[in-house]
Amino acid sequence: MTVLDRWIDSLTSAATTALARRTDRRGFLARTAVVGSALSVGPVSFLTRPGTAYAAVCGTDSTCRSGYTVFCATVNGGVNRCPPGSLVGGWWKSDGSGYCCGSARYYIDCHSYCSCGCSGGRKFCGEGCRSCSCGCGPGGQCDQRRVCCNEFRYGQCNQHVSCTGPVWCRVVTCTPPWRIPAWGCTTTSATDQRTGAHGAPALQDCTAIGSRYTALGGPGGFLGEQRTPEQRTPGDTGVYQHFDGGSIYFSGATGAHAVAGAVRETWARLGWEAELGFPTTDELPVPGDRGRFQHFQRGSVYWSPETGAHAVRGAVRDAWARSGWEAGPLGFPVTSERETPDRRGRYNHFAGSASIYWTPSTGAQVVRGAVRDTWAALGWEAGPLGYPVTSEQETPDRRGRFSHFERGSVYWSPSTSAHAVLGAVRDRWRRSGWEAGPLGYPTTDEAAVPGTDGRSSNFEGGSVYWSPATGAQVVVDPVRRAWLDGGGASGPLGFPTGELEDSGAGERTQRFQRGTAVVRAGGEVVLRPA
Repeated sequence: MTVLDRWIDSLTSAATTALARRTDRRGFLARTAVVGSALSVGPVSFLTRPGTAYAAVCGTDSTCRSGYTVFCATVNGGVNRCPPGSLVGGWWKSDGSGYCCGSARYYIDCHSYCSCGCSGGRKFCGEGCRSCSCGCGPGGQCDQRRVCCNEFRYGQCNQHVSCTGPVWCRVVTCTPPWRIPAWGCTTTSATDQRTGAHGAPALQDCTAIGSRYTALGGPGGFLGEQRTPEQRTPGDTGVYQHFDGGSIYFSGATGAHAVAGAVRETWARLGWEAELGFPTTDELPVPGDRGRFQHFQRGSVYWSPETGAHAVRGAVRDAWARSGWEAGPLGFPVTSERETPDRRGRYNHFAGSASIYWTPSTGAQVVRGAVRDTWAALGWEAGPLGYPVTSEQETPDRRGRFSHFERGSVYWSPSTSAHAVLGAVRDRWRRSGWEAGPLGYPTTDEAAVPGTDGRSSNFEGGSVYWSPATGAQVVVDPVRRAWLDGGGASGPLGFPTGELEDSGAGERTQRFQRGTAVVRAGGEVVLRPA
């Protein structure tokens, strides 16, 4: 700067100081002919010279005498929005502001509403009609600029309202005001570079959250206006800010991401970042735009119109991911992850008639379709089968599907439907070759044998009967038909103690607790009680 420049700047500063002491702000603007600038008054005090710590926090012209209006964040609980009872009356900008990371910074004048009209051709209502009272910013901090005093209006916003109160406070945004429908602003621009250095303790300078907010459209985007200032999360692990339409959360490990709508509601119910961790993505559409999802450090939340929003995490989420996420056979989750009643495990139900159950000893396993229905009918994990130890699989012959459980299995085929096989009966069936052996697929669930302490299951090629005294034995036709016609295990022969074997002379024999069944060469069966 030349000596002449410095002299002109000094002279201008002295002149504006004198004007500011002798007139109100509106008059000062008119007298200095700074067209389109509502805040072009006041000197830079010695405390707010560039480079001082005070200026870094408070900016220039921060006293009440400067004639500038206070920031809304200072008088509105740290929230950078127009207070209730005010309306947006106009705007101007300052280019190259640090607040907006070097982009244009927009100042929004929030005017008081009037409870009564303006009289005598005035554009501003009297003291008794305003939502606020003229004064200075709160003491004890540096933004002590004027509150509800300055009677002037740029007029690019809410032009249908002709009578207002004075400027209550100023909002700062990095989003052009005409892009914010609720504010009702035109694109007519005004610029005042001197206000670009104004600051206040409650305003955040170019933060990760602020930058993300601006990138998402600021007050004109889906998040809308601020509801809280930026705040530290419990435990000081990150920073967050709530808005009318959602929140932005930031941590050093995850960056800043927005959370909104039903996904945010589910995340909030689960304890915010304390449970699922910080978001690692913004909310995104699933392929085909059938729903939305968001990933977090320790899980994900998926939403669709039919299922709502539910959280999936840990090993359950990993198993669901391996199955193809929502595009796989399980579909969207219909519950968030829950603890099982016995507190041994956790589970999620899914839209595709499927569930994933997990325990530390069994891992996460998928159970679905008719196999799941049978397991559910038997009492889920609290029933005789216990927890699944395999996910549902296709049988080697490709005729059916099955899942193994802690104490049994459920097998399904189109012709036999789904049936549970348990304990010693299942062990005997397994030794015979499962469904690939002579017994084939089960055709009934395992059931108690009436009048006895035994159990049985029927299969395509025979039955397996068990009692504590005899163990598990296979009974096949034609012995099975004749034995059942004679009363079965409750009849005179009792339970089988062996299986059908050749006895010579073309005959086959099977022993029972109280007798023998003999199959003669022609196929006739003779029951011989002991």
